[in-house]
Amino acid sequence: MRAALILALVACGLIQAASAEPVAADRPDDVALRYYAAQKRTDRVEAEIERLRRRHPGWQPPADLWTAEPGGEDEGPLWDLLGAGRLADLRAGLAERRRAEPGWTPSAALTRALARRDLRLEAVTLAKSARWIELARLVDARRADLDPGEAELGWAAAEAWGRTERGPEAFDWLKRMMVAPGLGPEERRVTLLRAMAFLPMGEVDRLVAQARPGEAEPIRIDLTRGRISAVLHDEAGQSVDVNDRIAFEAYAEAAPDPNQSALVAWLAYKGRDLPVALTWFKRAIARGGDAMVAHGLAHTLRELGLRREAEDVAYAWREPLVNNTLLFIDLLEGDLTREIPPAIEPERLTRYAQVTAATASGEGAQALAWYAYNNCQFDTALGWFKRAVAWFPKEATVYGYALTQRRLHQQRAFIETVNRYDGLFPKVVDLLFQPASDHPMPCEQAAARRVARPVAVAPTSGYLDLSAPNEPVAAGRRGRVPDPDDLGASAASTPQVRRSDFPVPVPMENDLRVAPSGTASAVAELRWPARALGRPATIARRVPGVGAMPYERYGFSLKPAWNGEDGPSAPTAAEKPAPNGSLWADQHAAPSSGLDVAGTGSIQPLSSRTRNRAP
Repeated sequence: MRAALILALVACGLIQAASAEPVAADRPDDVALRYYAAQKRTDRVEAEIERLRRRHPGWQPPADLWTAEPGGEDEGPLWDLLGAGRLADLRAGLAERRRAEPGWTPSAALTRALARRDLRLEAVTLAKSARWIELARLVDARRADLDPGEAELGWAAAEAWGRTERGPEAFDWLKRMMVAPGLGPEERRVTLLRAMAFLPMGEVDRLVAQARPGEAEPIRIDLTRGRISAVLHDEAGQSVDVNDRIAFEAYAEAAPDPNQSALVAWLAYKGRDLPVALTWFKRAIARGGDAMVAHGLAHTLRELGLRREAEDVAYAWREPLVNNTLLFIDLLEGDLTREIPPAIEPERLTRYAQVTAATASGEGAQALAWYAYNNCQFDTALGWFKRAVAWFPKEATVYGYALTQRRLHQQRAFIETVNRYDGLFPKVVDLLFQPASDHPMPCEQAAARRVARPVAVAPTSGYLDLSAPNEPVAAGRRGRVPDPDDLGASAASTPQVRRSDFPVPVPMENDLRVAPSGTASAVAELRWPARALGRPATIARRVPGVGAMPYERYGFSLKPAWNGEDGPSAPTAAEKPAPNGSLWADQHAAPSSGLDVAGTGSIQPLSSRTRNRAP
């Protein structure tokens, strides 16, 4: 019976667990040892003897180890059921045995083996479904049933701890598994590979040190892959040995998997070896690399100065990965926003505009707007600035929008835009306090030169003469030192800003709501719902973190309340209380800074700052 019992234990993978706990305080459990002896497996017998001696100093193997015959056949069929994994039949057999023999109980070994089988099945099920918190709770509650010599359950327990931010416990358990005599070389290698999924590579290296000499050599490539990943994720203290890198490159060159080539490429890119990175990224793409590989290829091309090629790659791979769309928008933005823009092919502009409209990119829209503005296409610039303000209303975008409105002499719209962003974008409000420049833009100067200076044809060669005519040098004029009193008076004087222009009440909502062209949403659906806001602010509330408004340098300040009152204002009855965490709630939760923050319908002298300060 004993041989059948042992065979059943081994078949179900529980022989190490059964031998983990002593049957009595002075005698270890030698079930596994006797089974190996019965099978004449001397190597496993020696390993089990070594394990028992470490746990029980002074213990000696039994004298009848090689001659004893197993006995006690009363539980043989039950062990057979356990070994076959027929747990339902086993439980039915136990119930039938208790009914037929009142007072009978299964042996401690069978009870323990059944409990561990249930634990292992439940743990593996939880691990396969990645329910790490539940699995960690389970193994914590059944820690006494864990044995470092039982591989599958040990791996599941360690991963549960590692995935629930209990890395030290996971490492300690795997370290115990690496030195457990019940594990063979293959199981120790699997232990290292499993550890790489949830432990830092530095701790995996410490586990590698616990392996037998040469035991980790078959997984050298896998360990190198883990170190490359650690370097790419900036793990402290990690580097890739030159020999390991050469070996991995040879492996990646022969492997059809594009991810191996991509790892070499990303490592070279991180080390700023751009030509090598370019070669490996191209190889990975040729082998079926994904959009993230294309992203690395586009970045490498950009770093090498091949911006047009990078733009084409990012455009081609824009759909699978939004990062490529963002990179495509970014690549051309620098050229589009130059004050003197370079010539860009119409097909590139069309392609860029289509992607911008389809993705509602505020950055792309403002780049196209500035390109049109600097090319004196002011109507086109206005259309793109409108979309840019709707999609991403940053200061430079709103500034360009207002500037274009003034250039097109849309005075009423210009005034409304400036008033709407008072208190938020000082540069925009400053347009009212600076006279419009009469100096022609570079694109206007170029147009004037084309009209006033017809291109001459060289009489002998027939080629166009593109050389600019010599400009007469204006005679110098002696300057006059300005009077300091005049300077002071000029600096302190207030610019002429019409009261009908600023401050005036305007709706505070952004009425520029433009749907992306790639969606079916109607523009009307994206508008703000109509709601009563009480009296609209004439000078906007000061936003925390925004600098001084331009009119304050001329000696004007604002009252603390947006509605012109001397005390801090509160939400009107038409406004719902702001939720916690909102800008309104944060601003009113902070102690009063004494800054004047809102509109009064008129600009007040600086001398009123003290008496208008919030109490």
